[in-house]
Amino acid sequence: MAGGGVGAVELRSVRVLAFDVYGTLFDLGSLVEAARGVAPDPAGFVAMWRSKQLEYALLLSMMGRYERFRVVTERALRYVSRRLGLGLGEAEMRRLLEAWLRLRPYPDVPRALPGLASRYTVVALTNGDVDMVDELLRGAGVRHHFAAIFSAEEAGVFKPSPRVYGLVARLGVQLWEVALVSSNPWDAAGAANAGLKAVYVNRHGLPPEELDAAPYLVVRDLEELAAALLG
Repeated sequence: MAGGGVGAVELRSVRVLAFDVYGTLFDLGSLVEAARGVAPDPAGFVAMWRSKQLEYALLLSMMGRYERFRVVTERALRYVSRRLGLGLGEAEMRRLLEAWLRLRPYPDVPRALPGLASRYTVVALTNGDVDMVDELLRGAGVRHHFAAIFSAEEAGVFKPSPRVYGLVARLGVQLWEVALVSSNPWDAAGAANAGLKAVYVNRHGLPPEELDAAPYLVVRDLEELAAALLG
């Protein structure tokens, strides 16, 4: 489902758009630039770092434990440094971690958000720490479009736990009145499982996931989402 088809019709009951942040609004490819000079294969380094970060978040959640996203990200970085034999120093570690606060937004994000925020209540729903995400949104000049930032740290568990998606109920809406917009398929599946309407931003043209939690709408980017919802 893409564009203004059946999925867009099914989203007419939506009052809130809850955006994932990392990989949806902000390009993790920005980290590749920060990794140049410290890894022979910067793209591979970043891919392993991100994979280990998500793995640690999932493992902690399954074990009933929680650590802040900043800590999980640092632990993943230290693992990758050892795994690849890079021997990164503390200054290099700090510089790489701070790169998460300076990620570039995708070009469609500042173009599409104003229109979406004029029609819907827009919030962030993220595994990231509130202070990290707040700084990131402010740096990109889009923080004023967001009515709130809902973070996994408030739930003490990471997405795709239903407890994280349930945070949006604090807005006084039913979960079916909320659409989770994410470019992470596991996130879209988690939102659908929790009772939200899922919008999958398929930025890389990937095939559908083999999960019994299909999104209501699939779009290429936020501008296509805006065209579908705003007509």
